[in-house]
Amino acid sequence: MSAVLPPNQICKLSLIILFIFFLPAGLSAQNLFMEKVEVCNTSNYCMDCGDPKATCDQVILDNISEKSSRKYILGNFKGSITFQVLVDSTGFGCVLSHTDVTNSPLTADLIRYLNGFLWKPAKVNGKVVTASVNVIFRIANGKMSSEIQRMDLTELKPPGDPLIYNKKTIYTNPSLKTYEFTVWTKYNSPLPDNISRSCTVDKSDILWYATASGLTRFDGENFNPVNEFNSPFTTETAIGGITADKDNNKWVYVDNKIYKCTDDRWQIYDFKKFLTSGVTHILNSSNGKLLFTTNDGLVAVRNDKVVLLNKKNIPLLPSNDISYAYVDSRKRLWIGTSKGSIMIDKDFFVTTFNKSNTPLKNMSISGVVEDEKGNLYFSLVDCNKVPDDDDKEGIAVLKTKGNWLHYNDKNSGMPSNRVNNILYDKFEHVLWIGTDQSGIARFNLKDGWENYHNVNSPAPGYTIYQLVQDSKGVIYATTANGLLRLRKK
Repeated sequence: MSAVLPPNQICKLSLIILFIFFLPAGLSAQNLFMEKVEVCNTSNYCMDCGDPKATCDQVILDNISEKSSRKYILGNFKGSITFQVLVDSTGFGCVLSHTDVTNSPLTADLIRYLNGFLWKPAKVNGKVVTASVNVIFRIANGKMSSEIQRMDLTELKPPGDPLIYNKKTIYTNPSLKTYEFTVWTKYNSPLPDNISRSCTVDKSDILWYATASGLTRFDGENFNPVNEFNSPFTTETAIGGITADKDNNKWVYVDNKIYKCTDDRWQIYDFKKFLTSGVTHILNSSNGKLLFTTNDGLVAVRNDKVVLLNKKNIPLLPSNDISYAYVDSRKRLWIGTSKGSIMIDKDFFVTTFNKSNTPLKNMSISGVVEDEKGNLYFSLVDCNKVPDDDDKEGIAVLKTKGNWLHYNDKNSGMPSNRVNNILYDKFEHVLWIGTDQSGIARFNLKDGWENYHNVNSPAPGYTIYQLVQDSKGVIYATTANGLLRLRKK
């Protein structure tokens, strides 16, 4: 015999399920949100257009919130539901879509309320028109509040054309047709934000996507938010950085605190005395050592032992302001600082580069990857950075025999020199380069250069922040315009 929950527990359970899923506003299509209500006449309307735009008196929304707060036990739940309401030229409202994937009784009530009063229709050139408007209901501290949420229509526009500084290379992009491009944005998915500067793929091939508006996990099919129900964070926590270590622990930097997640259990990893200036990057090196870059030195963590490296114990370090660090297969530690880069070998011998005849002279390494042969590829940032695209930057290569190469947009097929991230593709044995203004470059390590961006491919934009790859060879790129997946067909 099955048990029947009392009505108040049913409401409470519905809210728990509802707010595990945080689904933000916006999508450049007729139905903005994933949950569609197929009862409205959508033959002709515009989205949040007009002057004035479609609206209603705030007191009406306040009354709806008050009624809902009295009917449902909201407790300490936090979250939001957003509705797209079609307001016709006569002022009648009709909910088109919403963000509640559970279609809870609360959402059904809110739809009934929003459809049950006269709105003020939008006007274009003095004529009333049919337009959609977004209404967001928020829950916090046991109460519900609501407001009309205006769309930022500029975000729906294409990002513009990329800047290709290389004027000599003709990019035929022969490999482009071999990839399947998939793009997710906050307008067509539960992605918390289009912009992500930090992500990681764990041992289970789960992508952890960090933004200034929350953290989410993606298993290749579904997004699962990391929020107050399964972590120390809320749906709106600004995530500073994330990585997964060799034991599949996830390390997250939030507001000058380091959090460690082991089998969905979270704990604060406290070494504040090393982090007075805050972490800039969390890096997972090839030897299993975690590296935290800060403005006061490099913090290395292995087997819960913490070591601080700075000018006090490494006098040849150009600066305590660390931008990047990497341990290669030969156990050499490479450190990039705001005033130059060094290398410390396994015998603790320090090599400096500011007075060398190498591409690393007066350069800060901002990324390092290594191929199967032990060749190292460095992305470079000029310590005396100039506003224009700097030919001293680009990609430096240290061959296993000790000779150096330097690629930029003047001597190779690089589209530009400002590199945000690099990835060595161990499946195709190619180098992927994420640029700041020119999209993604694909380099076959010999002479084949390709360039993918929003003008010549399905990529959502041209600013690429990070590139990661899972165990099956799938590549994810975080951009300024959404999440891109590149998968071999």
